[in-house]
Amino acid sequence: MPGVSEYIEEFGERSFEELPFGDADNLTLCQLIYMPLEKAVGADFDAEPVPLADACRHLFALNGYAHKRLGLVLSKDYSINMMKMAAQPRFASLKLVAARGAYDRFPPLQYGCCTALLPDGTAVVLFRGTDDTIAGWQEDLDLYLRHGARSYPLAKMYLKEVAARFNGDIILCGHSKGGNIALYTALTAEKEIRDRIRTVYNNEGPGFDCYRLYHTEAYEELLLRYRHFVPPSSFLGMMLAHDYDYTVVENSRHIGLIQHDLSFWQIRDGKLVTRPDINLAGKFADAAFAELIFRLDGKNFDILNEVAERMIRGAKVENLTDAVKKLPKTVAGVLMSWLTLPKDKQKLFRSTLHGVTATFVKTVVKFRRNTVPKWAADAAMVRKDRAAVQSK
Repeated sequence: MPGVSEYIEEFGERSFEELPFGDADNLTLCQLIYMPLEKAVGADFDAEPVPLADACRHLFALNGYAHKRLGLVLSKDYSINMMKMAAQPRFASLKLVAARGAYDRFPPLQYGCCTALLPDGTAVVLFRGTDDTIAGWQEDLDLYLRHGARSYPLAKMYLKEVAARFNGDIILCGHSKGGNIALYTALTAEKEIRDRIRTVYNNEGPGFDCYRLYHTEAYEELLLRYRHFVPPSSFLGMMLAHDYDYTVVENSRHIGLIQHDLSFWQIRDGKLVTRPDINLAGKFADAAFAELIFRLDGKNFDILNEVAERMIRGAKVENLTDAVKKLPKTVAGVLMSWLTLPKDKQKLFRSTLHGVTATFVKTVVKFRRNTVPKWAADAAMVRKDRAAVQSK
């Protein structure tokens, strides 16, 4: 089935005046932001905007005119699609401005953003998801263990700069952690900025540490402008406290984690191919993670975070690619970190891990008995009610 690549080829000749910015463009640009645009586009909003085609060609030249993987988890398809965009009028003429990246190991921070300017003056703000760096995955861990993302303040300040610099509408797009950042930034923006947001795109971003942000006036205001997409076997999108206002997009892969890659999300006739709900694997992930949120306390999260950080430091690698290349050394470093951990913390970690495992086992039993938890029934009702509102 066709996806982002085919969409670029099929609709690349049509202008944004003829075919306004839509859901498929969101996926396309969310792939692009994984490329290191900050190497081709200035970080300052006062800098001259760079045509997308020029930025793409510059990055391709830096890669030795060869398509390369963006690490262990992102394929070279992202580079291939970047150059397809550079060759198609619809995307080539977009102006890119204020591309920024931030990185730090301790405390962990991995952040990237850029603004694409549409012909009508709309500013499309793109937030990067997790890349190949260990810092990126460690920041994800902080998010999952209820510490929030250190990218949040950077994203909030960036949106303020966009709103101050440009007068038109604003669209926010992000995939994975980038989707989480896009939603968080929109929900916590000042009302005068929030009123200018045309659409918020969250492409399988994880949820937050609690449901507080979903019970706000800001969420209700943005609801009809909020587009939350997940694949059928959604895994990362079911983590933490998330909303149930999602649309399920068909995928050409059958395994949950592989479905996370935007390359496999399906597009037909310029529109995302959707289905009524997530499949059994997605519902299992949702149920299991919901149980964890309700059962684990702060002490459990703290020990998981402490042990994980200690082991990551012990691994002494910068990215996943190096971790695999130096696997024996990486494993030895992680093991040594565990062995030097105080015995009482080892015991608490094992106890917490046992609790996590038991929760997943209980979830399997519930599914085998076809027991539908109350939260699942409530979620189904929420989805039905939201669909009725959005169809009006």
